[in-house]
Amino acid sequence: MSKTKKTDKQRIKELSLEIDILDRMLASLVDVLEKKGILTSEEWEKEIKSKIETSAKTMQSFREVES
Repeated sequence: MSKTKKTDKQRIKELSLEIDILDRMLASLVDVLEKKGILTSEEWEKEIKSKIETSAKTMQSFREVES
């Protein structure tokens, strides 16, 4: 049983690291787009809010699917 808990902890750590990497990649992409004048922070934030609102209305969360 101890081995299972350790495996779960390892999986959580791996997922956390993957999320951190994806967060950095996304932030870097947005920085490049801002520097090139393709996207502003305001546009980016507006788009995120829109996607979140749409997802809340139309999609199931992966947490709901997981349980």
